[in-house]
Amino acid sequence: MQAAASGIRIRYLFLWAFTLLGVLFIIAPLFVVVVNSFSSVAYNVFPPEGFSLRWYQNLAGQAAFYAGAWRSLVLATLATLGALIIGTMAGYALVRYRLPMPNLVKAFMLSPIVMPKIVLGVALFMFFVRIGTLGGYSSLLFTHMLVVLPFVISLIAAALFSFDWTLQEAAMDLGAGPLETFFRVILPEISVSVVVAGVFAFVTSFDQVETTLFLVRPGDNTLPVEMFLYLQKWQDPTIAALSTVLILFAVAIIGGLSLVLRDQKLPLDVGGSRTETTAKETTA
Repeated sequence: MQAAASGIRIRYLFLWAFTLLGVLFIIAPLFVVVVNSFSSVAYNVFPPEGFSLRWYQNLAGQAAFYAGAWRSLVLATLATLGALIIGTMAGYALVRYRLPMPNLVKAFMLSPIVMPKIVLGVALFMFFVRIGTLGGYSSLLFTHMLVVLPFVISLIAAALFSFDWTLQEAAMDLGAGPLETFFRVILPEISVSVVVAGVFAFVTSFDQVETTLFLVRPGDNTLPVEMFLYLQKWQDPTIAALSTVLILFAVAIIGGLSLVLRDQKLPLDVGGSRTETTAKETTA
């Protein structure tokens, strides 16, 4: 018994060690970027030779970044709303109905996740050239919706898989129509997953550069594209300063989401069984 307990403790120690190494592997590059944003020299070096706020002052004077950030916010918001509408309907269809060749349909809907974004960008560039809509805002919006849609479908489908469908049947037996049942019974039950899917979609769309690079017109660049173009001309830590601001923006979004959903229940599908846990327990 003692040998077995000792073996279990050793395995847990190894698990904690690998987890810690994984966290450090993720955080270390962010730490380098944040520290480098306070560098006093006009080139990237770590550790910095001195510390200064000059690159944040330089960032404050870059009008192109302000315009790009606004375009990215609007584009990400519209793409998220569109993806939530389409993804919710697609997730409902995948879970509720017997579709022909369901595995093929699921693979097709989720394929943008595994497809290299640079390949997807080239393919969409050629497609929009063929139909004559390249450079239009609609083509850019369609592309961002296509990129974020698989995340929405997978999260909504997982939530609907754990949904108790007898609630829908009871509501319809009491006289509620399909739309009323969806908005008053189903949607409130999966609202947490919808919010989480929306956050994932927004962040993914806001950060898109590979696909967007082929589709934007000069003068209508999004923030990631402006950052890419800035790096082609300058190698100073201004981009590190902007990246630090974006890191804080992402942390604020996740922190706010955790506070809003801390007492909400998230449906989880574990090994085919339906369980529920709170968002606080999940984040812990």
